[in-house]
Amino acid sequence: MYRRVKSVLTGALVTFGVMGCLSASLGHAQNPNEEGAAAQVTTGQKVETKGMILTRDGENMTVQTRNMGNITVEIHPETKVQVPKGVFRHSNMEETALVPGLDIEVKGVGAADNHVVADQIRFTRESLKVAQQAHAAMTATSAQVAQSKQDIATNKQGIAANQQANQQNAAHISEHSQELAGVQQRFNDLTEYDVKKEISVNFDTGKSNISDDAKQQLTDLAKAATGLKGYLVEVKGFASTSGAADANQQLSEDRAENVVAFLHQQGVAIQHIVNPGAMGTTSPVASNDTEAGRMQNQRVEVKLLVNRGAGGSK
Repeated sequence: MYRRVKSVLTGALVTFGVMGCLSASLGHAQNPNEEGAAAQVTTGQKVETKGMILTRDGENMTVQTRNMGNITVEIHPETKVQVPKGVFRHSNMEETALVPGLDIEVKGVGAADNHVVADQIRFTRESLKVAQQAHAAMTATSAQVAQSKQDIATNKQGIAANQQANQQNAAHISEHSQELAGVQQRFNDLTEYDVKKEISVNFDTGKSNISDDAKQQLTDLAKAATGLKGYLVEVKGFASTSGAADANQQLSEDRAENVVAFLHQQGVAIQHIVNPGAMGTTSPVASNDTEAGRMQNQRVEVKLLVNRGAGGSK
């Protein structure tokens, strides 16, 4: 029990290392009165800058730049998003990788209200990998901490035998859990959203094709989305532990990309879809020891999100 708790704490601390720079940067970026944060973009100005995505809100992103403070970058159908070769196998999905935490280069033209209409957005393979790993790490670590706290609560015999050690570890877990919750809240909900609709699309073992029932659910979600303004559709792919780890990781990616492609076919603009990356076997919702449980874990989670400040319907 002690070794398991220690392992979870080690994982949590590693996650803090992955997220540390992002969390610190977000905290710094949220104070517009600090030195260097008050730079303004003028209409017609040619802009070329680098920075990190803080939020996504429909076609708009808030970007913390290195030389211009925080700016709003507008994505439009003509925006060229240049991604590392070989990362995406489907066309027109590059915009879905523009997730909070991603370091990007932006070229565009200034508009009113400190906006930049983007002509080109570029990022590196390494930056994409870090942003996706951060999302997956936060998902996995939160689940591990929650499970370990539950184990401590239920394993009364172990707690009685090792009371002092377990109390100390429980206190550490509680402390880290609160910190993790704070970081995850800022990472996943950097702009406040309401969840308007949420579905889970399940897949057969080893498969990534979407069933007819799931297509109907996704069609309904797409219809609901296109009637809203300031919306985002978040897509996350998962796998069970059946098969090899690499294959499961690839399956979770294939499933998510197929769902993204289907939503796009149903009229959801690609600029409104965000795909944080393949989650692999992280965050199972059921036991992988049974076929029924594995079927539940072989899924894509889809959330229709609306910024509270956007006003809802068009």
